[in-house]
Amino acid sequence: MTNFVETSKSRNAKRTYTAIADVAAFAEAVAAFAADSTMGLTRKEKSAETYKTTVNYFAANNDEKGYVSLYLADKTAYEEMASFLKGNEAAETAAGVGGSSSRDESEDTWSAKFSCSLGEDTFTVTITREYMLINGFEEDATLAAVEAWADKQTALGGESA
Repeated sequence: MTNFVETSKSRNAKRTYTAIADVAAFAEAVAAFAADSTMGLTRKEKSAETYKTTVNYFAANNDEKGYVSLYLADKTAYEEMASFLKGNEAAETAAGVGGSSSRDESEDTWSAKFSCSLGEDTFTVTITREYMLINGFEEDATLAAVEAWADKQTALGGESA
């Protein structure tokens, strides 16, 4: 009989912080991670990006008539579609409401995922509006490098940018 032989010990770490206030600050944090060279990463590729918003539609008497949830793959499309649907008379007519629409931006979610390597250690880093996650790393040095970088990012709960 052939047995399985353990080849690695994968670890995960999560850093939570106060929700990032707006999509511009989120985009700055993602761009800072993408551009950083201080962590010593030998590979860093953005593998996914998601932006979600919801526009609620109300009848003239303020009864909620429905909503549209948008999932978009980039910041520009997110901003353009959210702006188009919020307060757009044609969109309100298409929704059959004859009233108004609104959007609670505090409920929007954003995330960016990177596939990374530090030496032989391969892992993913996900940055969201409310947390940063490191998945699948093995080495303490990996966690230390990413954490040291995050400690300098105000939007990600660090002390200063």
